[in-house]
Amino acid sequence: MHGLYGYFARNMKGKKGQSGFTLIELLVVVTILGVLAAIVTLSLVGLTTNAQAKACEQEYKTVQAGLDAYMANNNVDTITATAGTSDMTTPIVLYNKAPSAADPTYVRNSPTRWAYVWDATGRITGVAAATGGPAVPAGCTVSGG
Repeated sequence: MHGLYGYFARNMKGKKGQSGFTLIELLVVVTILGVLAAIVTLSLVGLTTNAQAKACEQEYKTVQAGLDAYMANNNVDTITATAGTSDMTTPIVLYNKAPSAADPTYVRNSPTRWAYVWDATGRITGVAAATGGPAVPAGCTVSGG
């Protein structure tokens, strides 16, 4: 083992007898690490944005299924269409914290994060930011049925 240590001790010295790394070597390593960190950070930001859009699309599908269940439970073919995203005068409550036979819940888990607009047949036609809620992610779109 002493021979290996002696080998490293002799060969780690620079041209002027200094041991360790030069300033240029350290700068190259730090630059490479900085570039790798930037690449990882940018890829994670893209994943977060994509995940928010997918969460919005999934919630849209859940709300559409809840709206369909509401219409089936109440035996109606049409419902009052919302006039716009701010029309919350008579909202349809799809989530009930304490459901009962007279007032069931139509979606699982919790209230929605965004506001939805639907037509008279119960098809969701738009997603908007709810009052005091988060903005709708850029990739969240309403699919046609």
